[in-house]
Amino acid sequence: KQWYQRRVRGGIKDHRMERAESMFTGNAKSKVIAEIHFEDDPECTYKVTGEGFAQPMEGSQSLELNCGKTLPINFNIIGTILQTNFRMFTQYSGTMVYDFFKTSFPGTMTVEMEGKFCDDMTVKVTSTLTYVKDCLICRCQVHFENMTEESMAMSEDLSNCMPCFEVMDKGNKADEAMSTMDLVWRTGDMIGKYNCRLTSIVKCTGNFAPPLHFIGHEFKLTEKSENNLHFAQRQKSRATVINYYKNH
Repeated sequence: KQWYQRRVRGGIKDHRMERAESMFTGNAKSKVIAEIHFEDDPECTYKVTGEGFAQPMEGSQSLELNCGKTLPINFNIIGTILQTNFRMFTQYSGTMVYDFFKTSFPGTMTVEMEGKFCDDMTVKVTSTLTYVKDCLICRCQVHFENMTEESMAMSEDLSNCMPCFEVMDKGNKADEAMSTMDLVWRTGDMIGKYNCRLTSIVKCTGNFAPPLHFIGHEFKLTEKSENNLHFAQRQKSRATVINYYKNH
């Protein structure tokens, strides 16, 4: 019976992978609709919107974001956190790892993130991603707490996010994935750093959780206005596994 169930699951996974490849071959579009909230100003909501393009099978994407009024913290931070939602733009070819993210569509994916910064500022993000007319739409609610006037997050003197690895694994439920990654921004002198430990729970009803693997991310900031009204960044993401003893 267990052998039969594994075979059935394998067949469903293969079908999902084939469907995902047909959906995400070539170029894809993305759209962000986000509301940013800060604990010290609960009545004020910052609306961030933007669009992007990606080559999902190659693991590359670009995203441009705009805010109608000046954000109180560096757009590098908010923009990078929002961009991490688009894990379906990760290159999985050649890894033999089940691509949980592309296979979640045309359904709905939800992402719950919690981040703690080195100065004790925290962020909570709830995102819903849907696939509508060849476009991935991400709707987000973002809440920052414990921000102080001395926080490095308010500084203009931050680099783009440094390259990093994200650890992916099965979640507590059969259709959940969990991730952890450390986001690091350097100061202008490239000596100091500002970092955030970001954990995520990604859910897609009816999908199959992925095995333990890693995703390498590299970011390239292409534009950011000094008044934190505009942000544009390219990102490359590739999945990998560690299997040194495969033939032993």
